Amino acid sequence: MVLSSIGEQNMRSFCLFAISLIVCLSGCTTYVGLHQPEKLLVPQGHATVETIQTAIRTGASKQGWKVVDEGANYLIVSSEPYWRARYPVIQVSYSLYSVDFAYVSSRNLRYTYVTEGKQLVRRDYNKMVNGLVQAIRHEMQKSRRTGI
Repeated sequence: MVLSSIGEQNMRSFCLFAISLIVCLSGCTTYVGLHQPEKLLVPQGHATVETIQTAIRTGASKQGWKVVDEGANYLIVSSEPYWRARYPVIQVSYSLYSVDFAYVSSRNLRYTYVTEGKQLVRRDYNKMVNGLVQAIRHEMQKSRRTGI
């Protein structure tokens, strides 16, 4: 009787541990904190609003992003259609001094708003946005070197 009670407690503890482990591991692979890229400083020299916008468009295009809307000093870009129909929509605001990135929306990236400073999203989002930021940075530096 005592032996079976100990066996049941061990089995119950093991099951609870296994379930907890599965929940933790599945959450780790799916959700990460939404990365808000730091603003890019525009290299000074021959920078104009037009050259900055061209660098943004070219960098975005090279990463598979398309401009879906635009306004005074901002572009809305999306990577739609993207692998497995997962894509973000990002606002890229620019001035003569900096380029800022802001989350607008996404599809199938499991965006979850927790609090003002805490949003969760699939890991793919951060990879895509980091690629976009790096491509735009590269294009701005290239346009500065070439003087275009």
